Amino acid sequence: YSNTNYVLAGMVIERVTGHSYAHEIERRVLRPLGLRDTSLPGASTRVPGRHGHAYSALLSPGKGAKVHDVTVLNPAMAGASGEMISTTGDLVRFFRALATGKLLPPHQSREMRTTVPAVDGNRYGLGLTERTLPCGQKVWGHEGSIQGSRTIAATTPDGVHTAAFNINGDWSGDPGKLLEAEFCG
Repeated sequence: YSNTNYVLAGMVIERVTGHSYAHEIERRVLRPLGLRDTSLPGASTRVPGRHGHAYSALLSPGKGAKVHDVTVLNPAMAGASGEMISTTGDLVRFFRALATGKLLPPHQSREMRTTVPAVDGNRYGLGLTERTLPCGQKVWGHEGSIQGSRTIAATTPDGVHTAAFNINGDWSGDPGKLLEAEFCG
């Protein structure tokens, strides 16, 4: 996994299509799936639509560090690797569509799920992490963070059980525990 690879993928999309990667994501993914609470705001610090607030200690060490509301920041710094803003509801719809074949043709879905070893015994494919939880349940998903916000979304391979969580602070513990509680419960 590398954020740089996503930035490069965004550049390839722009070169091949002649449009911004944001335009292509909106046209090919967001609109067809009806993801109305997901956006790619570019350099705008305005957070469109419904959203939570993001809080950060701004890398200050130790307990008692001052916490700042960092909701209004310029997400363009992340480019194609993390500029997107979404709700947990839209993330659930996205991952369910991805798992049930409503987004990619079968050969691309198989390629996406071809994995290599990753951190903590997980496996990583093309944009997806495969985890086998302590109860034996396998899930596919992704997690990401930007200052003040951490999100994790996952689905069972058949898309029947899908969940997404947003932690509105950058001091959170192990998000894998949330997945374990949800899917192994």
